[in-house]
Amino acid sequence: MTVLHIHPDCRALLEANGLTTFDALFAAGEAGQVDGHWQRAVSRVELRGPDGRNVVVYLKRHWGTLACRAWRDLLHLARPLVPAQREWRNAMRLAEADIAVAVPVAWGRSDDGDRPRALIASRGVAGPSLAEWLYASRAAPPAPALRRAVAEAVGRAVRRLHDAGFSFPDLYGKHLFLDGLDGGRPRVVLIDPQRLGSYTIRRSQKNLAALWVSTEGLGVSRADRLRVFRAYLGYKTLDYAARQTARLVSYAAARMPGRGQDPKLLESRRPAPAGGAPAAAEPMIGVDGGRLRVERGFRPVLEAADLATLDQVMAMPGGRVYRKGFGRSTVRIELADPSGGQRAVYVKRYTRVPLRTKLRRMLGLNPPISFARNEERGLVRVASAGIATMRCLAVGEEMIRRGRRERSCILTEEIPGATQADDYCQAALADPLARDQVAARRRLVRQMAGLARRMHAARLSHRDFYLCHLMVRPVAGAEPVLHLIDLQRLTHHRRGIGRRWVVKDLAALLFSSWPSAATGIRSPVFTNTDRMRFARAYFALPRLGQNQKRLLRQVVAKARGVASREARRARRGGGA
Repeated sequence: MTVLHIHPDCRALLEANGLTTFDALFAAGEAGQVDGHWQRAVSRVELRGPDGRNVVVYLKRHWGTLACRAWRDLLHLARPLVPAQREWRNAMRLAEADIAVAVPVAWGRSDDGDRPRALIASRGVAGPSLAEWLYASRAAPPAPALRRAVAEAVGRAVRRLHDAGFSFPDLYGKHLFLDGLDGGRPRVVLIDPQRLGSYTIRRSQKNLAALWVSTEGLGVSRADRLRVFRAYLGYKTLDYAARQTARLVSYAAARMPGRGQDPKLLESRRPAPAGGAPAAAEPMIGVDGGRLRVERGFRPVLEAADLATLDQVMAMPGGRVYRKGFGRSTVRIELADPSGGQRAVYVKRYTRVPLRTKLRRMLGLNPPISFARNEERGLVRVASAGIATMRCLAVGEEMIRRGRRERSCILTEEIPGATQADDYCQAALADPLARDQVAARRRLVRQMAGLARRMHAARLSHRDFYLCHLMVRPVAGAEPVLHLIDLQRLTHHRRGIGRRWVVKDLAALLFSSWPSAATGIRSPVFTNTDRMRFARAYFALPRLGQNQKRLLRQVVAKARGVASREARRARRGGGA
C-alpha cells in the first residue's frame, strides 16, 4: 500500500515539478543529500514554483524499521504511527497553535517492495540555525543589539511553545532556525518536531536544559543565558524563584553532556589531530536504499570501480589479504580516482556473528548495531578525543533477524607511510645502545603514554590495545605521529571508565611489548626503565603513589596471565 498526503497550499508546487506520486518524490531525494544516517537521509531539493521562483524543500526519507509503525506507542495509550506521519501531525498542531514551524509540504509511506519506505517534505527556512549562527558569530561577532534580540526571541519562542501546552525534547540549537536576521527582528522557527509532547513542569526544565547543553562551546555567555531566561519568564529581573529555576535547568544540563551536538558536525569544525586526518572529511550520504553510507567525495571512486552497492562490496574479489578471522576479513585494494592517481583502501567485511553476540542481541532491548557501524562510531569518538586515527570512507550494513545474521563492511583510507608500532620498533629501535635510537624510543614511549591517557580520559577503552594496533607515521622534521586503528571493540563508558578496563588496556600493551612468538617481537626493545617512564607519563606524575603502584601490579599480573594463555594456545597448535 502506498500513501501520499500533500498540503493543500503546496499541491500546485509539486504538480509544477511532476512530484505528485510517492515514488517520484522519494526519487527526488537521491540528489542533493546533505545528511545521511542509518535508515534515513535528508536531501535539499530546489523546486520551481508556479510563479517561476525557486523554492527550497528539505526531504527526509526513511527505510526499514523507521518507515514502520512504532508499536511502542501502545505503551503510551496512543495510536501507532509512522515517524514521518507523527512529524507531519505535530507540525500541523504547532501551526494551528500559531507557533512558527517549518511548513510541511507532504508526507507518505509505501509498503510495496522488499523494504518499507516513508518520507516527509518541509519548506526550507531562509535563515541559519541557532547553532550555526552562534558558531559563525565566534569569527565575526554580530552587533550587541542583534545578539540581545536573538536571545530574547529564543526565550519568547520557548515560552509560546510551553504556553500552548507542548514540550519539545529535541529543543537543540540545530532545531531552532533564525529568520529575519537582516531586518534586526529575528523570528525563531522550529524544525523536526517528531518527538513533540505534552507540557509538564519537569519536561519544560528538560527542554531548557537541552537548549543549554546544545549551545555549550559556541561562545554563549552567562549574560546571554540570563537574557533567554528573562524573556522566557517575562521578567526584567530574576527573583528568587526564577533563579532557582535557572539552577534546576543548569543541574539538568550537567546530566546531559553532549546532547544535541552532532559528533560528526563537531569533528568537521574541529581541526584535525596533530599530524592526523579527521575521521570523516566530508558528509556521509546514503546510497543503495540506506544500506551503504559513503563520503560524498569518495562516491565517484566507488562507482567507477563498480562498488556502489553493499552487495558489490561484499562480493568484491581480489585484493591483498591483510587479516582473516572468524566471519571477518580485511583486504587492501587500490582504486582508480577519476581525478587521477590511485587510492589505497582497506576493506573490512563481516559475514558471521559469534554465538555470544547473537545471544546478547536477542536479549537486548535496543536495536542491534553491526560490527562495522560500531567501528565507525569508534573512529568518530577517537578523533573527537584528539587522537589521530583512520579516515572512514564508507560503511554499510544489512541486519537480518534482529542481528542474528549480518553483512557489514567498512572502508578506510590507508595511512600513507605508516608502519605498525611493533614492526617499527624492530626496524628502527633494535639497537638499545645507539644514542639516537634511545632518544627516539623515549619519545615514542611518551607518545604512547599520552595517547593512552587521552583515550581513557575520554572514557574510552580499546579492549585490543596492542602494539600492532598503533601505527607510526614518520613526519619530516618532526616527531612521528601515532594513529590508533582497529576500533571494532572500542567501548564508550558513559559513567566513567572502570579500573578493570584500564588494567585490560595497559596489560595488553605491556604484553605486546614482550618478546614472544605471539607478539612478533623477536628481541627486547623496551627496558624496565622505559616502562616506568611510560607509567609516569601516563599518570602525569613525577613520582608514583600507592594507588598507581597497586594498579601497575594488577597490570603486570594481567599481562602475565595473557602471556600464559597465549603460551598454552601455542602448545595446542593454535598459536602463531
